[in-house]
Amino acid sequence: MLLLLLTLLFVIGAGGSSDYIFLYHRAGDEVIMSCNIVDSSETSCSIINWLYNRDTSGTHTIVRDGQINKVSPQADKLSLDHRCSLTITNISSEDAGRYICRYGNTYEHDTNVYLNILTLSADQSTDPVGGVTLTCTLWRHTYISCEEHSLRWLDEERDELKKDDDEVHYSGQMNCVSHLTITHQSNHSRRYTCQFVKSNEVKISANYTLVSTVDLTSDSTSNKMIIIIIGASVGLLTILVIVGLTVFITSRRKTGAAEEDAPKRARVPDEPETNSEVHQPMQQASLMDEEESSVTYVTVSYRSQNQEALPSSEVREPEEGEEEVTYATVKK
Repeated sequence: MLLLLLTLLFVIGAGGSSDYIFLYHRAGDEVIMSCNIVDSSETSCSIINWLYNRDTSGTHTIVRDGQINKVSPQADKLSLDHRCSLTITNISSEDAGRYICRYGNTYEHDTNVYLNILTLSADQSTDPVGGVTLTCTLWRHTYISCEEHSLRWLDEERDELKKDDDEVHYSGQMNCVSHLTITHQSNHSRRYTCQFVKSNEVKISANYTLVSTVDLTSDSTSNKMIIIIIGASVGLLTILVIVGLTVFITSRRKTGAAEEDAPKRARVPDEPETNSEVHQPMQQASLMDEEESSVTYVTVSYRSQNQEALPSSEVREPEEGEEEVTYATVKK
């Protein structure tokens, strides 16, 4: 770090024209880095290169001759505009570090951009007594440290938290990392703010809203009630469907049984037993008619010897004392 600072002082003291820009952003932001060596008359970035390093161990070329280096880990987030400015979308802590815009292979007129990224995260304690630890980190070039007390914590009234109390525990700052533990959550949501301050000037800040356990319990109860209502509705619907199907099946079975019995009742007169009983009297009457048709009846009258015979044309009714006999001949 001392070597880097001496180099910066030497360049400034020697009247060098290199530019040093410090940017502060939060994770997820979009960053635009200007290349100051490009003037307004420049219409092409064909001789512009962008380089990146996180520390002094190595430098990577992310833009070569105006073209994005496809093998760079950041390639899918990088773009170059007509002024050769470098744009990075959806930045994360891995993007923090030093970016250099260089004209050709000369470094006398480099533009040095230091990207600093602030993150704020929460870690829920697994301890039965509860508690949440907030971690505030300023990600930057490895050899640039943070001054003591440069990371500050504020409550929702914008008052700085400097010591422990019944609600929070401040563990202090280690380089560019600071922790704040909330040991007792109040009955309402609270907002906490982490600031990075340099020379009494706030460079960047991030907020975190901590939801109270009461709110969480209320949300949990509401969710349980919703689940119970949905379960009861599904159960009732299932019962209605089962009852409906049972009624439908029963009705269909009764209808089918009635349809099966109807033909049987219609065929009753055609059954052999019934036919024999119904037609037997008719057959007997027919036989009697046939027998009567085959019988010839002849009536013979006779009178005593003292009576005179009459012509056939003068046949009369027998008088008293006369007898009449009827003879029948059966034809077979």
